[in-house]
Amino acid sequence: MKPTDTEQDQSPLPAIPSSIKDGEATRRILFTLRHFHLGDPGIRDQLEHLDREFLPAQLAPYRDASRLRYDYPLFLHPPAEGDGDQEGTDLAQPVADFLSETVAGFAPGADSARVLKDNLHRLEWALRKHLFDTDVPVPAPPLLRQLCNEMVLQLELDSDSADTLNADLERLLAAVPEEGQFLAYGHHPAIHLMIHTLRCRMIPRHAGFQAKIRKLTQGLERLLDIEREKSLESLEPAAIREAVGPSSEMFDHAVLSEVMDHSQGSLGMSGDQRHRIESALETLRAYSLEAILVRFVHLEDFDEKLIGSIPGFESISSDNPCVRAKELFDEEAARLARVFAAARVAQLEIDGRYAESIHDPWFESFNWEAFSQEELLLVPAVVALETALRAAGPAMPDFSRLLNSGRPVQILIRVLAHANPGRDSDADPFAHFRTELGYLGISHRQAVVSQTSAARHQHLLHQFSTALKTTRTGMHLINVGLRPTGQDLGLNAWLVAGAALEGRAHPFFQINPAAGDSFADRMDFKGNPQPERDWPLHPFSYLDEDGQAIDLKLAFTFADYALLIQRLREHFTPVPLACESELLLPVAHYLAMSEEESAQHIPYIWAVNANGELRQLAVTRTLINACRDRLNFWHGLQEMAGVRSRYLELGIAKARQEINAEAEAERARLMEAHQQEIEQARTEVAGEVMGRLTDTLMGLDFTSGGMRLAPAPVPGASTVSASQAVTGEADTEELAAAEQPEEVLDFDEPWIDSPLCTSCNDCLTINTLLFVYNDNKQAVIADPAAGTFAQLVEAAEICPSKCIHPGKPRNPGEEGLEDLMARAKPLN
Repeated sequence: MKPTDTEQDQSPLPAIPSSIKDGEATRRILFTLRHFHLGDPGIRDQLEHLDREFLPAQLAPYRDASRLRYDYPLFLHPPAEGDGDQEGTDLAQPVADFLSETVAGFAPGADSARVLKDNLHRLEWALRKHLFDTDVPVPAPPLLRQLCNEMVLQLELDSDSADTLNADLERLLAAVPEEGQFLAYGHHPAIHLMIHTLRCRMIPRHAGFQAKIRKLTQGLERLLDIEREKSLESLEPAAIREAVGPSSEMFDHAVLSEVMDHSQGSLGMSGDQRHRIESALETLRAYSLEAILVRFVHLEDFDEKLIGSIPGFESISSDNPCVRAKELFDEEAARLARVFAAARVAQLEIDGRYAESIHDPWFESFNWEAFSQEELLLVPAVVALETALRAAGPAMPDFSRLLNSGRPVQILIRVLAHANPGRDSDADPFAHFRTELGYLGISHRQAVVSQTSAARHQHLLHQFSTALKTTRTGMHLINVGLRPTGQDLGLNAWLVAGAALEGRAHPFFQINPAAGDSFADRMDFKGNPQPERDWPLHPFSYLDEDGQAIDLKLAFTFADYALLIQRLREHFTPVPLACESELLLPVAHYLAMSEEESAQHIPYIWAVNANGELRQLAVTRTLINACRDRLNFWHGLQEMAGVRSRYLELGIAKARQEINAEAEAERARLMEAHQQEIEQARTEVAGEVMGRLTDTLMGLDFTSGGMRLAPAPVPGASTVSASQAVTGEADTEELAAAEQPEEVLDFDEPWIDSPLCTSCNDCLTINTLLFVYNDNKQAVIADPAAGTFAQLVEAAEICPSKCIHPGKPRNPGEEGLEDLMARAKPLN
């Protein structure tokens, strides 16, 4: 839905009125609002009166319904030739689309029919205005011609332009199907669209079946003619005269009969077969096109004038529509069972495949349950109209039996999205949890269950077509919206029905058992706005108290929808302008919190009055509980549709937990193995150090007055044992090894336990010269001199695997060393 371009350009942004905030007043106001929220009836006298012009903030641009451009009126296409599978735009489309596509069909160029194309919007608005108060389909050609003539007069064109426009209008009128109709969004658009869908499916099918019967009749007649030719009667003079035709007067029929061979060739029919063929032929000859294609059963108080006169349509009044609908179907099915049986017998006889031992018992018990899908689709449709209150109340047993019967009867139930079908219509709709007729329908596992609205005509037509194809019992919950009345807000009923979809008051879905056994196959969740969210979010702009434009995303909740319903407006009150508190929360945020967390807050929605003022409206706890109830239903539908499955979420959490546990176990194993390697290295190094210390002590000179180390070897000189020196037999390999400088192990140097590195990049963000990755993408220290001791300590502290060991500072003059060394001690 969208406003016209003119309305979009001229509509100013809603604004928050300026006011002085008062802390003391805020405390008093919050006290009063909390009592209102909790349902204190004595507090209402202290509250500001709720202006009846308040609308949910996101619907404020559509306040003027006369300037609202939406899908209706629709152009209803007449039944097309073929197999009766018309769907989507072949059934109906918005007038604007129909006009533009029709003109483009005979004037495809950008400059062709320019005057007509520039004024198509005039025709659209004229049609919408003319059809505003109509409830029944209107023939399209005469109305369109009338409005075209009026438009030409209103434009006051020069003669040349007028002639060009008239010529193009004639081409437009010639392209409009003679049986096309216009349908406005009246009281019962869903009923008219159901009837239209049925007629478009059944008229071509019955025409095709009539052609099939003619073909079968001719085939049976040929069989009988062949059988007659085998008999002696065919050689009688009278039979010869009939066989020869007009030239028979040139022959003596009696003489010709005497000279002809009277012997019989092939075997003739049995008496039973001949009787069977003649009986089938008589039944097929008696069949004619169905006069009534759709029977509509309704309660006695239904106003039949709202349906109008429709060819092939019969309206039937009953005090129990479900029972009467079942009876009507059985009557029609029993009558057509004889015709379908005759057609099957005819085909078997023509093909020479009729076997009495097999087929005679079969046809003796032939009824609707043995019909093929093609035959079921030929049975005149029966539609039962029930009320939501009866379906959830006194009519439930009969309603349930019909749903479980398997008969292809369609049940339409018109519901009010805000009401509770399980409660009396005059009672408080929020006094109990809502009875969801959709859930009730789903419990009848072999019935097609749809929840839709005429406000989204393409979705509704698709749901109807799908249900009719399955030849199962169908249940259709239709949200009707609200027609403007003296007490209502004057909003367009189409807009109110659309708001019910947005606010999750009437979500769309269809369960089709013919699609499979699992909800993944059966569930159709299309048509819902932003189905992955709790509430749909839409852009919204307004002016704050300083006149600054603010853009945000605003959720449309069930509470926003409830503001459109006159009887529910008692659940709202304006928040005084002087009040400003973090305890006030938007309804969507409030509902996202647990009940314990939200207990101290007061929920509100944004609303705009007729002056364009944006105000907060506090909401009662009763309405919040209703929001939770609708959200619970929505979550159930999401789970059935696989959009947000709790089972999937739990499975993902479990898998993540198992992966983390395995990773933690592997880390612990690596840490333990590495610790063992460190202990082993320490033991080996300690032994080597002790060995060197022993060698050093062995080299001390104890002969002098004090201990003195042996003279240091001259650089480059070899160190040999005493025996080697005496014998002069020094080993060359030992000499070479002695020339190599000894490796000095220093535990004061920084180092990284690289196998434990998780490649988190934390250390590289501190100093990319000090820390680098090796070939395994694990950190090592590139150059200890490239960084400070402080950087080493910081990296070791933030390392998630604690694999960085800073050692001791290289620069004794570095600032803050005492504190740094204390921090480094547990990390080494």
